[in-house]
Amino acid sequence: MKLKNTATIFGIACGTILSISTTAQAASFSVGVSQSTDPKADIWLQYITQNGVSFNQFNLINEAKGDILSNDRINLTGRTGETANASQGGFNNNTGAASTDRGDNASRPNGLEVSGINNPTMPEIATYLGNTNLNNIIDTEDTGSFEMNLFFTYLLQEDNRGLDSIFVFERGRNSDLAIQAIDERGNRIGNFLQLNRQNQTDLGYSIDTTEISGAQSVGGWGISLSQLGVTSAAGIRIRTESSFNGPDFKMIGRLNDNPVLRQRVPEPATLLGLGLVAGSLVASRRRKVSKAG
Repeated sequence: MKLKNTATIFGIACGTILSISTTAQAASFSVGVSQSTDPKADIWLQYITQNGVSFNQFNLINEAKGDILSNDRINLTGRTGETANASQGGFNNNTGAASTDRGDNASRPNGLEVSGINNPTMPEIATYLGNTNLNNIIDTEDTGSFEMNLFFTYLLQEDNRGLDSIFVFERGRNSDLAIQAIDERGNRIGNFLQLNRQNQTDLGYSIDTTEISGAQSVGGWGISLSQLGVTSAAGIRIRTESSFNGPDFKMIGRLNDNPVLRQRVPEPATLLGLGLVAGSLVASRRRKVSKAG
């Protein structure tokens, strides 16, 4: 995002589960990072401190399952020099919504370059979010809107440490975001929660990524599972609307003392394939029994 505007609250209808729309209050926390002097370089998260407790065991996003539920598409104009990288000069295309982004000199996660003027895939989004480099983010255009499911490596689980379970980092400190917990199948559970820009904590460092031309400070929200109205979740449904001013974000979970590896549910196509294999085995056995008789 580049401009500031006024956000409005929206509601999400939640299927068979009653969803209560709430607004997250600021949860104070601080971070330790590898360096804070070069906003274009790698900035590795080393620890988070909250309520006088520091921890460095993180629960990372490792799957953005299925298709993007919605994401405003990038509209190419065909003009010479069209790009999504402000540092390259030329015509900067600011259409679309969510795309992968990194510091100008930051490393590429798994060698994957930013999506630029191509529409990102869910695996690309998971790759950019699924590490502790705070200069690998998702950039959202000012008036863009998207909705997607993000799954963590381990279950998000409530414990008695008095610490938040999810931490969201937002470049610019001038945008909003909406989240809701999801189960393994991507069904929304618990409360819909809007994260408002004025409730962010200043995290004391800045980043300068390929889609902007100068460094912006980073703020963040800490979110507890009780705020989300759940005691356990597989992931988070994340959403933004055009009035949210294009949040540019990173999301990292806290790994609790007794982590439980998330059990992945196969995609429908995989289940269909397994069903066909099982059916063919049954038919084969029946043929063998018939011949033996």
